[in-house]
Amino acid sequence: MDRIRIMASLVILATFATSVAFAADSEKDSGMNCDMFNIEEILDESTLDIKTLKDWHVDEVTGTTRQKLIEINVAEWWPGQDYRIPVRMIVPLEGKAKGFSITGANPYETLMKDSRPTDFQAKLLAGGVGLVKTHVKAFRQIPGKQGLEQKMMRRFMKDLNPRYTTLWIWSMTLMRATTAAYAETDYFEKGKVAGSGSSKNGMSPAVALIHDERFTATCSNHAFAYFSPTRRADREATAKAEEANKAFFEAVKAGDIDLDPKRAKLYQGVMVGSERSMGKIALKMGKSLDDMQSFADRLRPGVSVTENWDRLMERGVDILFQPGTHDYVAYDILWGAQNHPQLPVYYEPNGGHSQTPHVAAAKDEQNKDAFLWHHFFGGEPLLQPPKSNYKISKDKLSVSVRFNEGPQPINGRIWWIYDRAPAGSAPFLHEQIPADQWMDMERDAKTGAWTATIPLKDGFSQIDFFSNHGREVNGYKQYISSPYTQVKR
Repeated sequence: MDRIRIMASLVILATFATSVAFAADSEKDSGMNCDMFNIEEILDESTLDIKTLKDWHVDEVTGTTRQKLIEINVAEWWPGQDYRIPVRMIVPLEGKAKGFSITGANPYETLMKDSRPTDFQAKLLAGGVGLVKTHVKAFRQIPGKQGLEQKMMRRFMKDLNPRYTTLWIWSMTLMRATTAAYAETDYFEKGKVAGSGSSKNGMSPAVALIHDERFTATCSNHAFAYFSPTRRADREATAKAEEANKAFFEAVKAGDIDLDPKRAKLYQGVMVGSERSMGKIALKMGKSLDDMQSFADRLRPGVSVTENWDRLMERGVDILFQPGTHDYVAYDILWGAQNHPQLPVYYEPNGGHSQTPHVAAAKDEQNKDAFLWHHFFGGEPLLQPPKSNYKISKDKLSVSVRFNEGPQPINGRIWWIYDRAPAGSAPFLHEQIPADQWMDMERDAKTGAWTATIPLKDGFSQIDFFSNHGREVNGYKQYISSPYTQVKR
């Protein structure tokens, strides 16, 4: 049982954090192909082995769409092990759908019933865009899949093959559901395919976008976009996180920090530098440093959109990531902003898995709807990533944010936090942006820049800040963030 638990922790961390212990730096290759997926396997309609659960019909809920429910074989994951998942396809009442929005965060029981489109989905359908709904969930939530995780883990531990990870099968599910939808030639014609969702349902469409050129967009929440040194478990970065973790839990033990035991257990399982981290467990399971290096080399180009940026931009895809500032999956926001400021991001202050957003976070944000509407129908352009500058003096920090390209926002709000712990560590996740550390920014009428002057407290070593800016685009409230920035004293 202990061995199974160890392997479970390893694969969970492999897929959610993709941390690879002791992986050496390698040169970026944005055009590099990765052998994680076989495109022929993805596109092969003959191996879908489709079982029709309910053929095309006018839905019995609203009477405004046509729907079909099928079950497909995503893959023969390994010899003798098929992976079958339901897929619901929804098209307008008349004519073919051109492209579709695809999601995996659909409860199994709900997927079995005719679907009532949301108001936004109804607008997509009215514009001729279809919907494809499938099931990207933890195995314990999927009927008939209990116990499959342990079998997968044993396969994974043999040679650290990325195929035997949940990230592989989640992403493959979306790509194979796309193949199934496009096989319905009387109901779908080729068009744009946009994936969206949070956590596993944010990571899987991003990976699908990298490997399957039929995908044209991803809107990914609480999902990783970068392969930073911390994510690669660089020795120096990991050592800093481990030191911060040690000091944090010593303070908890001494009573200096009030921490709920359940929260402590969560941090110990997901924090960078955890004793359950992938590298440490793999070494305990008999894997060598060379094994881990090989796994890193195979994984890196296949899971990060920024590692494939040039190739993706040549394809003309649309991308939006919404990591939150306190997430245990998308924790490398500072490194990402420093190295990939071109990626459109929205930082929900204090947002993340199992987190409560800041009191001053936008309440009217509609980023996903704004993003998908623009992707499928065009119209008014979206806000583009801005650039920020700062000047620090003895008692204040002056910040200026400019939108040099595209439309201009109508508002700006800035947040800051002092002496933040290393990315992904327990205190990084725990210590929130204080309720009073934010302010509205002012727009300089002459330069068009959004400005703020932050009064600095005494005795700090560094300050992190970012700002969010919004406007209404095509009837939806869009917000985008300035680069997450750290200033050392």
